[in-house]
Amino acid sequence: MVIGWLIVLAACLCLILGAPLFTALGVVTLACVQFLGDGYLVEIIADMFNTVNKDMLLAIPFFVAAGQIMTEGAIARRLVSTAQAWVGWLPAGLAVTGVAACVFFAAISGSSAVTLIAVGSVLYPALRKASYPEKFSLGLLTTGGSLGVLVPPSIPMILYGVVVSTPSMPVPVGDLYLAGILPALLIAAALAGYSMWTHRKMARERFKLREALNATRQGFWSLLLPFIVLGSIYTGKCTATEASAVAVVYALVVELFIHKSISIRKVPDMLMQGGLTMGTLFLVIVLSQSLNQYLALEQIPQRLAAGIQGVITSKWMFAIAVNLFLLIAGCPMDMMSAILLLGPILSPMAAAYGFDPVHFAIIFIVNMEIGYLSPPIGLNLFIASSVFKAPMDKVVSACVPYMGILIVCLGAITWLPGLSLWLVHLMK
Repeated sequence: MVIGWLIVLAACLCLILGAPLFTALGVVTLACVQFLGDGYLVEIIADMFNTVNKDMLLAIPFFVAAGQIMTEGAIARRLVSTAQAWVGWLPAGLAVTGVAACVFFAAISGSSAVTLIAVGSVLYPALRKASYPEKFSLGLLTTGGSLGVLVPPSIPMILYGVVVSTPSMPVPVGDLYLAGILPALLIAAALAGYSMWTHRKMARERFKLREALNATRQGFWSLLLPFIVLGSIYTGKCTATEASAVAVVYALVVELFIHKSISIRKVPDMLMQGGLTMGTLFLVIVLSQSLNQYLALEQIPQRLAAGIQGVITSKWMFAIAVNLFLLIAGCPMDMMSAILLLGPILSPMAAAYGFDPVHFAIIFIVNMEIGYLSPPIGLNLFIASSVFKAPMDKVVSACVPYMGILIVCLGAITWLPGLSLWLVHLMK
């Protein structure tokens, strides 16, 4: 027990001193291998190789590259225009447009950061020009961008499925995609409803069918992409990896030859961004998987679950405890680190309490979505501060009411498993 705590403290010290995450993971992994003995070293190395040999991981750089292409091109702008034409007549129509645009763009980029940058850079000036308060606009778009982690094809869901799945407890990425749809729509509806209530006295636009149809015609190729990507996955025509490659090719064709909004000279740099992202993740992923192998061999999650069950006897008491823990953990940890470090430990524990692995995955990811808005590490806070040129303290205070909305939605998602599992069961 003392040795175990010394290993944990060594890893924490590495992080406090500013060492990269892979350094902390490497320290823990090497220490664990040392105490396991040489006999386990070959198994752990083989597991590291099998991790990077999974085709599913290729989907991450492809979706990053597709998002980069769409951000540089005209797809985001045309999606916003189409959404505004159809929902702009509602109370706080422009704000509702922002939420709808975030949902649509998240469905083709798979990334919270890309969604926030692409939609926010278009809509934030428009909201301010339409006299929406600065804090409201900052909070709405920063929170709306976080929908990228729930709306398929979510990159964090791919990583969660790869890292947490075991032969005895598979967590298919396709099931996670289906499970994320209704919770994402619930959060989007809550954000839109809050916007309409708080700004119901704002001037409203008249709905014009001709303008809506014209906007749809101009945004047709942009709107088609989510249906191609998700439709190909759910009909079984493509795996998630193949669909991500289709997304890159489709985005390139649309932006280069139909919209003609980007230069072919920019394409190598855009594609390189996906490779760089995957390169930084690979080392962390393989080290975390070798650590997970140690945890599995030593049955650490099962031992923790047995110990906790002696204190927390109720499934719903565990749900409250794990949600509080993840909300706190989301403050100092980014989502990818939390998935790699906490996912393999908490998922078996939740299963011991009777949680469906797919349902618990959505609970985990929604908690980390709230973490995107939580200081000091909240990714969306830094992106919003940079993109909207606003002080960090103003962005943080602007997000406070929206974090309350997300926490209420998290409670509903936790206590109503059908929100996550109904579509999964329906498709099966």
